[in-house]
Amino acid sequence: MNLFGITDSRATLLGTRSECPRCRSIPRISRGLCLSCLLRTGAAEEGHSGPEEFQAALDVISVPDLHWRLGNYEILEEIGRGGMGVIYRARQRHSRRIVALKRVLSYHADSHDTLARFRREAEAAASLDHPNILPIYEVGESEEGVPYFSMKYASGGSLQEVGPALRDDPREIVGLMAKVTRAVQYAHQQGILHRDLKPGNILLDGRGNPLICDFGLAKWLDASSNLTRTLTIFGTPGFIAPEQAAGPSAELNRAADIYSLGAIFFDLLAGRPPFLGEHALAVIHQAAEQPAPRLRSVVRGADRDLETICARCLEREPATRYATAADLAEDLERFLEGRPIIARPVSLPVTAWRWARRNPGLAGTVAACLILGTLAAGRQFQSRRLTAAVEKEARAAHSVAVLPFLNLDTARPDEAFTATVAQSLETQLLPFGPARITLVTKANRYWAGTASSDDLKEANRSVNARTVLTGSTRHRDGKLRVSVRLLSAANGDPLLTQSFVLDQGKAAGPDSLRDMAGPVYSILEAGDWSRMTTQSRDPGWRDPRAREFIVSGRQLMFRDTAEDMDRSLRCLERAIELQPKSALAHAYLAATASGRIHFSWDAQLLARAEREAKQALQLEPELAEGHRALAGVYYQTGNYTEAVEEQLRAVETVGPEELVASFLGTTFGKLGQPARALGWLELARHWASRPGDYDGLIGDRWTELGDDERAEAAYARSRELRPENTEGWVGLCHLRLLQGDTVAARQLWHENESAALRADPSAEAMKAQIEFFNRNYGVAEQLYQALAARDLNKGSTGSLSYESALGRLQQLTGDETAGRATLEKARVTEQASPAGAQTAEAHYRLAAIESSLGEIAPALDRLQAAITAGWSDVRSPRLDPRFDAIAQAPRFTKILSNRARELAELRRQASQSD
Repeated sequence: MNLFGITDSRATLLGTRSECPRCRSIPRISRGLCLSCLLRTGAAEEGHSGPEEFQAALDVISVPDLHWRLGNYEILEEIGRGGMGVIYRARQRHSRRIVALKRVLSYHADSHDTLARFRREAEAAASLDHPNILPIYEVGESEEGVPYFSMKYASGGSLQEVGPALRDDPREIVGLMAKVTRAVQYAHQQGILHRDLKPGNILLDGRGNPLICDFGLAKWLDASSNLTRTLTIFGTPGFIAPEQAAGPSAELNRAADIYSLGAIFFDLLAGRPPFLGEHALAVIHQAAEQPAPRLRSVVRGADRDLETICARCLEREPATRYATAADLAEDLERFLEGRPIIARPVSLPVTAWRWARRNPGLAGTVAACLILGTLAAGRQFQSRRLTAAVEKEARAAHSVAVLPFLNLDTARPDEAFTATVAQSLETQLLPFGPARITLVTKANRYWAGTASSDDLKEANRSVNARTVLTGSTRHRDGKLRVSVRLLSAANGDPLLTQSFVLDQGKAAGPDSLRDMAGPVYSILEAGDWSRMTTQSRDPGWRDPRAREFIVSGRQLMFRDTAEDMDRSLRCLERAIELQPKSALAHAYLAATASGRIHFSWDAQLLARAEREAKQALQLEPELAEGHRALAGVYYQTGNYTEAVEEQLRAVETVGPEELVASFLGTTFGKLGQPARALGWLELARHWASRPGDYDGLIGDRWTELGDDERAEAAYARSRELRPENTEGWVGLCHLRLLQGDTVAARQLWHENESAALRADPSAEAMKAQIEFFNRNYGVAEQLYQALAARDLNKGSTGSLSYESALGRLQQLTGDETAGRATLEKARVTEQASPAGAQTAEAHYRLAAIESSLGEIAPALDRLQAAITAGWSDVRSPRLDPRFDAIAQAPRFTKILSNRARELAELRRQASQSD
């Protein structure tokens, strides 16, 4: 029997077993006796040879061999085998029901594509419930993890086997094909394309009813998969459509299955498929290049209607075949009922003339009515044109382009969720009136959740909608948080924002946007959106005098000098005096106060920044500027987790933009999540006003992940696009140092020495670190002393303070007392840091100091704390002289090795999504 396109084979099932000399099946009883033949012989001797008696006999047999069991089934006999799987006749152990059982061949169990195709078959068939589609009973896995599924056992064979016996009865063939076609239409309605219809994949049950099987090549019509995109030709030559043989599977539609139905119909009527050839390629070539032969050229005397039906199915152009399988089924049923088929209807003039001859009086009346009706139809046609024009205009006024939602966990588009939201919105808007909802499917990944007016205009160019719907998704506290934003397509102004929470794993259904549909339609109805933005509602923004101070304060804040920030504070304080309930003024004051600390630390100013940010959020809980300001405060205090949360709240409210994406990329780096940081830094690079601004940071993250090739590419891009900046070549110096090539690092620094002297202290600090890690102690000490004299007490990579380096160098050059004193001072400084001692950098610096002081156990504990907090630079400790005291400890190696393995997995994930 040929099930699921698997050719018969008599290979052994498990191990090496001999074959039955009579039926060539595998013996199941000692001395070479075949279970099947034994039962048949016994039944025949008693005069009972029917399938019912044979099955009843099988039901009472117990198979003792445990190797012939799979899950809850006892294997009775192998009935088919192919390149992917094997099929057995089996009995369910408790119900005693006889089933067909299919499993993947053992040597294919590790093949991703084979398992994907096998699961596709089970999933597709199990989703269909039709009397003429072979039902799936159970899907499971063996103890070895090999998947299998059970299905109805079709005892009547396949159309391939019984086809010759049907050839003399065309009406029976038509009846069978009508049922098969209705089943195919049902599968199409469920969104599934079979793609491998052929006689061997249509089985017959004990009553002769057809059952479609083998959905291994099935394709969901509204989805795509990597499995289907990797191959270009599916199905069986001779029964596949020309476009299936010649083009990518992603271009197939329902017409491909209709062609296959026509080929099966032709094969049953003619005893051969439409095309024949010496080999499969010849058959495929014929189908792609030549029209199918006429049925009557192969079978003399074949009915003309049947020839017309076959020809219509086998048209080379998909658009000229039957539009649906239902149309084909109707023609087959019309043939059985003796009615004219649709594929070749009697012409209208002939039909009318025949009817008029039979009914002359009534024909005259009808003619008069037709004349009057024509006049009325003309008026109605004009009225409908006007109605259609009005409706088209209304749909344009109520049009929404749905852009991909941004998955905040990955900084990538959430396409599946976006499609669900679009469908939900379309359903919920129906009761309110006409609307046009268009899902933008050909999306740039940077359009997801965007707040960029340029991106919105580009995405909306082909759709030309009046508004844009987008948003974000993320997982938090076991829930899925969803933020939906409706924006003006003209300028990106936010018109409506709404958030809701779903249970983990629960998809957005049609009711998800129920509460949002009414407000959305009201906005679409409105002509003026100028008063709908958050700014327009703020009392400080509505007051002309206060607004001037807010605008001036915001502009001064971005000039990034201490003097301008002080002036910004005064402007915003004045705005608050005029309008104390202005959330915008409080938020901008908080952001300015937090930024001012970069120039000189002021704990009181930082505390004020936190109060002002919380006051802004108390006045306007969803104010993005308030969340951003509070995120800046948390970042300054080293509370990176809360800083991320506040920035994500801002993204949920107004969408991502350059500075927010940059902040999140930097903060995730601090949290030891370089792979997640990369996603946000790539978004920041997309929106950057100057090319090359973020490539240095991207290179740093790839360095932490250990992908030196990608790191070098990012640093090279930074050097090419922003040669005046130091991030590119300083990052490359650091990479060379971590690779153990201090000569190359030193040479690279000297090549850029003139730029380094004009640049920020990190460039000079890199020179000192190169000599320090190269254990050139005298030169390193002189360089660190010069840096410390200039009060530039910052490490070039966030891990090496000048004070701790000098203390260790004093020890190494023989002055142990002075060295310990300097190190103790460095410890006090570190512990008194305003950001606290709980960040990964703080733990790492303290671990280096404790190691230098000979405090072995505390240093190892502190290093572990740094790793736990997210420290990712696992190569530096092996080179840093401050860790000499613990470098030989087994725990030191274990700590760094464990973190290196974690980073390797993160690197693999980041590379796959890059």
